[in-house]
Amino acid sequence: MTTATAPLIAEGFHGPGGWAEGRRILGLTTRAVGMEWDAAACAPAKAAGPTVIRCDVSQYPTGPFLGRRIGKVDSPPCQAWSRAGKGLGLVDQPLVHQAVHDLANGRDTRPELKAACKDPRSILAAEPMRWHHDLRPEWIALEEVPDVLPLWRQYAAILRGWGYSVWVGILNAADYGVPQTRRRAILIASRVRDVAPPVPTHAQHAEEATLFGAGRARWVSMAEALGWTAGLM
Repeated sequence: MTTATAPLIAEGFHGPGGWAEGRRILGLTTRAVGMEWDAAACAPAKAAGPTVIRCDVSQYPTGPFLGRRIGKVDSPPCQAWSRAGKGLGLVDQPLVHQAVHDLANGRDTRPELKAACKDPRSILAAEPMRWHHDLRPEWIALEEVPDVLPLWRQYAAILRGWGYSVWVGILNAADYGVPQTRRRAILIASRVRDVAPPVPTHAQHAEEATLFGAGRARWVSMAEALGWTAGLM
């Protein structure tokens, strides 16, 4: 398999490596290259093994990835959009929608739109579309706080127009055995196969088996994940 045909995952906003750790747990060995500007986040990621380039993701060129079989993963910063903060991303949302529309049509208006944003981090949620337009990845995965769902729906409409199969919606990490009720807006897309959301494995309350199969297990508590004994719970 040549370098050009070997699959490669390009991950923006890599952080300390949550997506990479998930791939490791699943036993996925596709080579991945992450991009992250924060030195404190790069250090643990590199120590764990993944290739991480310290850079400004919004300025990194797509050219080195052209002609490759790419999977594209992005979790843009949530601070501007999170309800735990000022939520200025919601104020900036029309500008971000405009940036996504322009990037999908080959126009980069991010600098002027960023200047108009109340929080300059808001525009980073449009960044993945630059890569999607230039590279047409084989598959795409996006993750953000729930309030970004309308933006992911805009992405979905564009990607479907380009021939992708797309699913977009809200998933709760607790429904998949993670000891945390973390709800996130997710987009999954592929131009080589039909996509669907992952089947939940857990529920808030354990479910009994039926004629259609085993019921879902109860949500995992943090105490269980940490291995605490009954006397400490």
